[in-house]
Amino acid sequence: MTARRIAVMSDSHGDKETVRQFLDKQSGSDYLVHCGDSELSAEDMLLREMIAVKGNCDQEGLPENRMLECGSFQVLVTHGHLDRVKTGLLPLRYRAEEAGADIVLFGHTHLYGAEVHDGILFVNPGSTHRPPPGRPATYVVIEEKAEGVSVSFLQTDGTEADSADFPEFQKRR
Repeated sequence: MTARRIAVMSDSHGDKETVRQFLDKQSGSDYLVHCGDSELSAEDMLLREMIAVKGNCDQEGLPENRMLECGSFQVLVTHGHLDRVKTGLLPLRYRAEEAGADIVLFGHTHLYGAEVHDGILFVNPGSTHRPPPGRPATYVVIEEKAEGVSVSFLQTDGTEADSADFPEFQKRR
């Protein structure tokens, strides 16, 4: 198995410099993902370097959802506002099940976190521009390991804010 690395950001809200720094720091990743609310044009060169979706603060031109294959995992990328993630993950879980996703990457809440529900790993990178008071601005790096997945939440300067390991997590199908 070849390990895969996904670097994910969300909710940068027009802050191009933070997006540039993210791209520079995570350029060695297999996938660079933006979960929406970039507030950049879909034609912006920064977004062209990423797999990006449309958030509730974005203009037209980006898809609402994207699927990607990362190593042995099927990954659903969405912003989350259409699935009302601020009130819970149930609608997003249904969308993930319909899509056959093993991992779901989403934003919108500006709160970072990772949790497994019914065999699906849900990861929110937080916000790189407008985190809640007392919380750091973060993005996330997800790495497929020989056994499971590791999730590292990084502050925009690259220092670790938090991490979680899911050693039992594996492809659902």
